[in-house]
This record gives sequence, C-alpha cells and structure tokens, in this order.
Amino acid sequence: MHVAASLSAVSRVVRLHLVVALCGGFLVVMPMHAAAAGPPPGTLDLHIVADLEVKASAANPREQAFLYADLADKMSLLASRQMADGELEKAEETLQQLEACTAKMESNFRQSKSLKKTEMLLHTTNRRLTDMTRAASSDMKPHVQDALKRLNLAQTSLLATIFAK
Repeated sequence: MHVAASLSAVSRVVRLHLVVALCGGFLVVMPMHAAAAGPPPGTLDLHIVADLEVKASAANPREQAFLYADLADKMSLLASRQMADGELEKAEETLQQLEACTAKMESNFRQSKSLKKTEMLLHTTNRRLTDMTRAASSDMKPHVQDALKRLNLAQTSLLATIFAK
C-alpha cells in the first residue's frame, strides 16, 4: 500500500511539472504533459516520412539531394523498426521506397548545395542498412541488400561529384 501511495505522489508531481519558455519577451508557462502529448509512435514515423516525401519532391533542385538523403535515412529507421516488429511486408515496401528515393536523389547531386551533409547522412544510412543486412532473416536479406546496393551506387556518385568540384 505504501508503494502505491508513493507512486501516486510521483504521478502527481510529474503532472505538475511545467515547461517555462521566454517567448517574445513574455514568460510562457504550460503543463509538460501537454507539450509531450502527440500521436502514437507508429503513426508519427509514417507522418514524418510522408511529410518529408512531399517536401523533397516540392523543393528546389539545390535542396532536393539533402532532403531525399534525409528521407532515405528516415525510411531505413522505419524499415528497421518494422523488421523488429515482425512486419516484414511493410518493411519490404519501405525498402523499395528507399530505393526509389535514392534514385531520385542521385539526379540532383550536381546542383546541390549541401553535398557534405548529404554524404554524412548517406554514410549513416549505409551503416544502418549494413547492420540490418546482418540481422535480417533469410527472407528479408535480399531486400535489404538491394536497398544497400542502390544506396552504395548513390554514395559513389555523390563522392565522384564532390571530388570533381
């Protein structure tokens, strides 16, 4: 009974914490739980990916390569989580979308303004896909390897563009 009472007290303390910010010269105070509230974790990733996809396709050519690299990175995170959750069909579809995204990215390297940032994102995504390949089941391994091969081609093309400048 004593443990339940202390948990209840902790719960009240957590609810009463406030987020304080200085906004335009005014002190803004709002409950922390309201600031932390949001959509369920699974939908958040899908919304981020969808929003990034729209943003990348509508961006000017100088920004598209970086935005598509960011999208590929988010898709690799999503595919990794889907594989861990046993949603292999969804993970396969996400990996196919990652390949298509990587192909779109490659066409904008020459016009891009942030090649180094793009390369760093591709490097991170490459390492994640390499780790996923090692951990993938025999059914998923070819799909992850295909996405990794496509990403490697884009990364090689990007490096050739960087060193050509």
